Amino acid sequence: MLIYSPINMIHIIFAFVSALAISFLFMPLLIIILQKGEVFEENGNRKIHKGDVPSMGGIVIFIAFTFAILAWLPATPFFDRKYLLGAILLMALLGIRDDFAPVSPEQKLLIQLIAAGIVVLLTNIRIDSFYGFLGIDVIPDWLSYTVSILFIVFITNAFNLIDGIDGLAGSIGVVALCIFGAWFYFAGHPEYSIVAIVLVGSTLGFLYYNWHPASIFMGDTGSLIIGFVLSICAIWFLDLNTSLPDKNWCHFDAPFSIISGALIFPIFDTARIFILRIRKRKSPFKPDKKHTHHQVLRMAKNHAHATVIITSAYLIIFVLIMVLAKIISDNILIPTIFILCIFLDVFLKNRLYKFFKFPKHS
Repeated sequence: MLIYSPINMIHIIFAFVSALAISFLFMPLLIIILQKGEVFEENGNRKIHKGDVPSMGGIVIFIAFTFAILAWLPATPFFDRKYLLGAILLMALLGIRDDFAPVSPEQKLLIQLIAAGIVVLLTNIRIDSFYGFLGIDVIPDWLSYTVSILFIVFITNAFNLIDGIDGLAGSIGVVALCIFGAWFYFAGHPEYSIVAIVLVGSTLGFLYYNWHPASIFMGDTGSLIIGFVLSICAIWFLDLNTSLPDKNWCHFDAPFSIISGALIFPIFDTARIFILRIRKRKSPFKPDKKHTHHQVLRMAKNHAHATVIITSAYLIIFVLIMVLAKIISDNILIPTIFILCIFLDVFLKNRLYKFFKFPKHS
């Protein structure tokens, strides 16, 4: 794991403000460039916006994030930071390429595996234990590397799939990153906190222009970066949580449940949509309008309203899981979360949005 020289709250605040300022000030410039170059969202049967809106807002998110990390995160040891940023750069380049012209699922998966491999193999950021879940503690190295790489790729793609309506991916990303960033800081590891909080600032600067009606979308460039960093934060959390004393108020008895809670929306939506597609004998990678956010959008006034509904529900569920994770083990809480997800799916299938009488959204 990464070990840096001491970082205080002032470092984190300045890093956050730097990332926010760069993202907020340069996003309009990117919008103008993309509009002049006619680089707009790809048309298709999943398009739910009127008019042409430029994509690739993730470019400025990446620039703001990288600048703030290089400026405020101590460079010792530079080896770990170098490869971590290198892997994130690879994900950004994949996103840019895919936003310009779609990349095949096979090629996309290969690049993601390489980026995840860089993180796991060269920075040793990996899941090396199940921490008592299913009665399993330390796992063999080969399984540790495999599980870690697959986990990073899964979370990255799960987050990518929720980027479907204005403000949603950015809002969920900001909340999840704030959760990890705050926990890292209060658990005594501000060096990890600064990574999460810098991305919060970068995303908030973008979110201002992505709120309904959106002036720009983050595209795969942004969603892949945020999902990738979130997966790394999740692994950091698992490792650091187990090193805390049981009586420490930051310690949780159900660490995997906390991860599931912090990432419950992208995990739930991805699992749900894959099951629906496979049951209909369709490719799980074929896009459609069956996502959770599409379902919620049908009962909402507009994109902003749908985003608020989903984000609020996400926060309520996470707080509930966080409280339970202090006193209940993963062996009990994980199945409980699974049952909760089934209940949410039934809620969506029953199309309860018919009982809401909101004006038709635009």
